[in-house]
Amino acid sequence: TAFERVWRRLDTLVNEGRGALNVVHLGGSHVQAGMLTDAVRRGLHQMSPGVQGSLGWIYPYTLAGTNNPRSYSVTKYGTWTGQRCSVPQHRGPWGFAGLRAFTGDSAGFSMYHKELPLQAARVQLFYPGADTLAPLKVKGPVDSLRFGSGGVTVYFARPVDTLSVAWKPRAGKRDTLSLEGLLVHPADPNGVRYHSVGVNGAATHSFLKAVRFTEQLGQLPPDVVVFGLGINDAHKARGEFDTLTYELRYDSLVSAVRSVNPHAEFIWLTNNDALYKGANNPHGVWVQRAMYRLAARHHGAVFDFFDLMGGYGSVRRWMANDWARPDGIHLSQVGYQAHADWFAAAFVKAYLRHLETAAW
Repeated sequence: TAFERVWRRLDTLVNEGRGALNVVHLGGSHVQAGMLTDAVRRGLHQMSPGVQGSLGWIYPYTLAGTNNPRSYSVTKYGTWTGQRCSVPQHRGPWGFAGLRAFTGDSAGFSMYHKELPLQAARVQLFYPGADTLAPLKVKGPVDSLRFGSGGVTVYFARPVDTLSVAWKPRAGKRDTLSLEGLLVHPADPNGVRYHSVGVNGAATHSFLKAVRFTEQLGQLPPDVVVFGLGINDAHKARGEFDTLTYELRYDSLVSAVRSVNPHAEFIWLTNNDALYKGANNPHGVWVQRAMYRLAARHHGAVFDFFDLMGGYGSVRRWMANDWARPDGIHLSQVGYQAHADWFAAAFVKAYLRHLETAAW
């Protein structure tokens, strides 16, 4: 019943083709790789003609020197240095995305999506001190730029599918551009917008370091948050995983989201079964139980992938069938596709149950 507000938004999309549903998927390397979230996005966009949406939050990971999803291309120019909230020696500060790429030289980048055209009417580029730094130069039919302390909003005279940005520090100044993320606003704002926010190695504590988490999240804002943090929290020697601390950190993340949208709903994705130093990791069961408690406490939902894949010890069978990678932690493309298909099907099935009971 907590999702009735979400289902009513989908009713409007399906029946009238108007309105938007913002879904934010937060996680670690499973999310950064893009295979899981791209497949989920496709699955949700296919549920009905009226819900076909667009991209939203996106990060040019190539700038930060880390792997970029295959679904969109990023070309960088000049020298960039990357930092992630999951790396202890990296100090940030962080925005909502939990990573940043910074440069003090003449530099730039261009990007486009291979599957889903950007069709951007405006784009927000988040970087601190934008109102005091040398301005960005954006190629294309730019109508105007609006600078603020947290970034710049670029308005286009007509929608663009390729974003090209260049920057040059002021002469004699020690300017540094630190890019924290992009938010694409399409010409057609209707539909389901599935925002993918992932950082390799991220755990629950990683995103709590992000000082501009709520500030930038509020630009969406989210209607549904899919939490996929847990595989790195639980990647420890047997018995060293503290479930109380784990749940308290999730409570903090929930509070941060609800400070932006008090009506936001939550879905927790249990870990895939995994190995730790070649042995079965029992903490997947602990994460599973913790997520059920969190969902009950915050009136959310659980997508129990741990159970669906076969439970404790099942990762070895997945590895034998090439559904999981040899490291016993990550899935193969086939495995991520199965995960995504099952999740999208579960989401659609829950919506169909709403339709069966709705009073027309």
